Amino acid sequence: MSHRLCGPETQADLLALPLRDDCAYGRLNKLNDDAAQGKNMTQLRVRQITNKIKSLYEPFLSLADIGANDKERDQKILSRCLAAHAIFMRTECTAEDAASAVWDGSDDNGIDAVFADGASDRVTIVQAKWINSGTGEPSAADIGVFADGVRDLIEQNSESFHARLQNKLAKAGDTILTPGCIIDVVIISTGASTLAKHGTAKLDRVVADLNGASDQDPIAFKHVIGLDDIYKNLSSGGMTERITIDATITDWSRVALPYPAYFGVIDGFQLKEWWSTHGKHLVAKNIRHGLGATDINEGISATAHNSPENFWYFNNGITLIADEALRAPSAAASRSAGNFQFRGASIVNGAQTVSTLADVASDEALGKVRVPIRVVLLREAPEGFGGEVTRFNNLQNRVDGRDFVAQDREQRRLQDEMSLEGVDYQVSRGASVSKTSHSCELIEATTALACASGDPTLAVQVKTGIGRFFSDLSKAPYKTVFNPTTSGAKTFNAILVQRLIELWIDEKKASLEKKSGYPWGVLIHGNRVLAAGVFNRLGSKMLDRPIDDFRKSLTTLDIKGTGEEFHAAMVGVLDDYFPGKFLAVLFKSPVSSKLVFDGALKRMKNPN
Repeated sequence: MSHRLCGPETQADLLALPLRDDCAYGRLNKLNDDAAQGKNMTQLRVRQITNKIKSLYEPFLSLADIGANDKERDQKILSRCLAAHAIFMRTECTAEDAASAVWDGSDDNGIDAVFADGASDRVTIVQAKWINSGTGEPSAADIGVFADGVRDLIEQNSESFHARLQNKLAKAGDTILTPGCIIDVVIISTGASTLAKHGTAKLDRVVADLNGASDQDPIAFKHVIGLDDIYKNLSSGGMTERITIDATITDWSRVALPYPAYFGVIDGFQLKEWWSTHGKHLVAKNIRHGLGATDINEGISATAHNSPENFWYFNNGITLIADEALRAPSAAASRSAGNFQFRGASIVNGAQTVSTLADVASDEALGKVRVPIRVVLLREAPEGFGGEVTRFNNLQNRVDGRDFVAQDREQRRLQDEMSLEGVDYQVSRGASVSKTSHSCELIEATTALACASGDPTLAVQVKTGIGRFFSDLSKAPYKTVFNPTTSGAKTFNAILVQRLIELWIDEKKASLEKKSGYPWGVLIHGNRVLAAGVFNRLGSKMLDRPIDDFRKSLTTLDIKGTGEEFHAAMVGVLDDYFPGKFLAVLFKSPVSSKLVFDGALKRMKNPN
């Protein structure tokens, strides 16, 4: 009997060979053995993951709805543990917080967990599928239900969710409406790390719809997590790698108590090398990674290029946390320069500084850039201290563009003019803000003037990021609303009208039986464009009257009738020209918002 050389046939090829081919049968047996070993390994990993995630999350889960004799009790608990772990993997929150994000019970619209992080303006939405065999994937039908649930969550269609979930839905909604919010759409299972064609298409479609036009920065991202990813995460102790970095710190000093730390100055070239080596892993624990070409980052880059010697004076510097210092100078060493090596390092404040300097082409300029740095060592600190350092470094003493508005002479003039008419205008950001019939504040004034301007694109900018108004006080959009033609009376009168419009919108939301669809979505996502339409129909000349005179005439304004008409017109335009669109995305687009605004005005003038 002749024996052929063994080639790379598949199992199907081997089964098709003649019965007397001994070589083929030997190789077929080997393939079967390998497959059995692979199956055994997969099932072992499933069991290991089972034990680990139950110990991590089950103590914190709400399980009151699962009966003690429920035949699927273990399966349901494991699915909830898996959903919690997806939250943990994506957000690095605590196990307890991850478990609290799980949505228990039925009528969840395909969603198993939602974590709304107000600190980082990020919402993580999860569907979890526990697969006992460790193979396969969630079905396209299940993913389709999940995709519809994501749509309803983003659009805040509350009637699509059980009453017990309304508080969690509202919390997620508040974060989703925050300008700059990022949405992570996550599928996790103890199966494959990829989805089949139909499931992928459903997930891609909802993410694409959320991101809207290609000229807008994406806000939604998909993540598919499978058995191998979960195992790797659990076995390595986390999704982020332990980074070891070398640093030469000049003019350094050491803090010994209560927890050891170092501070000093580091040059920009070293920071560029860190970023080139480790990339975003270096800032994985920061609440924000590099944000690209923002006004602040462009300023950082300009200083590094044009006046690197001034960088230390202009920049707040970076904060690094690390598990320990593997190498550090002795206490008696010269403080002019020290060579350090830190293990488990992560930049928790200053990610924008580091990522922006990494894009500076001139190494010579970066060598002249001096950046303040402090390094907090966690080895002797209590558990969770690193998270507190991260959180408070990003929240305390934050300076926004609006903090400089009080220095603008237009604002001082408005304060004086309103004061003469008995109105207290609060411009500086303080501990408390008073909004009464005789007081107002900067954000309220900016919103009202933008909506009263007659330009719906200004109303959109208020909705999507009011901070843009204060990033540069010398140009639009700030100068469009705050300029010498804007009087104190006009500002406060616009605020009084805006308050009435917002009151009517709240009443309208409460009166709608169906908390979904375009009538609901316009009130939630298109509220500023709707307000701009009401101002347009009422006219702007009335706002120039003295405050006391205008206040007396407020009751004659038909806010409700005008609001109802413009609301109906907006819904009609959306039904006819924008069917099936995410209003949360549409009303972030100045172009689309203006089309709806102009179309609604045209309908009101020519209803037929």
